[in-house]
Amino acid sequence: MNRKVWMKVLIFLLTTVAALSCAEPPEIVYAPEQTVLTLEEYLALGHETWFLTGKKEYAVRAEMVSGETSFHNELEVVDYTVTDDGITVILKGVFGEMWTSKLPKVISTYTKPDGSEIHEDDFTDRDTWIDLITRAEPKTYYAMHVPPDVSVTVETAWGDELHTNLPNAPHGNGDYLVCRINEKGEPDLSDVWVLNGLVFPEYYDTDSITNEANNEAASLAG
Repeated sequence: MNRKVWMKVLIFLLTTVAALSCAEPPEIVYAPEQTVLTLEEYLALGHETWFLTGKKEYAVRAEMVSGETSFHNELEVVDYTVTDDGITVILKGVFGEMWTSKLPKVISTYTKPDGSEIHEDDFTDRDTWIDLITRAEPKTYYAMHVPPDVSVTVETAWGDELHTNLPNAPHGNGDYLVCRINEKGEPDLSDVWVLNGLVFPEYYDTDSITNEANNEAASLAG
């Protein structure tokens, strides 16, 4: 299946899941064969390792709202409720999935399509989407793969609880844990989040994964 067809199938699946989701926070349901672990438990197992990655340049849309707004993120399987608090921004990604971020982080992470800086005044008109571009940030993050048969619970730095590989959303070959690099050049475990395995290659570079696979293949061949 080529990439365009797969994108259409994914968007259809996400739209279907969104239509079935209800206003109440979804009950966390795991697949019968899944192992459920906390982040600390998963890291202690040592089955996977952190690899260096970085954000690609990609387009998103952003808005601040004039009143209480609720939405469901089909990839994270999480419900959000946002108010006009003057700091929370709703972001819409490549696949139409939505999440939230704080205004200072949005200003530091994204630019306008022409490359110019974003300012707080750009969000004066509430309930109005604006187009943004992610600043490409090579080799500034670490990521770790989580296979589909494992669900890891992550308490994020912004107060949300995220889970990898929940069965009521597509995940490809498994989700990823992502974090920034700390001052020592190590994974910053104080700020870890989850990224769906289907969209990870769209948002982050996978050169380290490809190189590791090529090295393993060469080693086996040798």
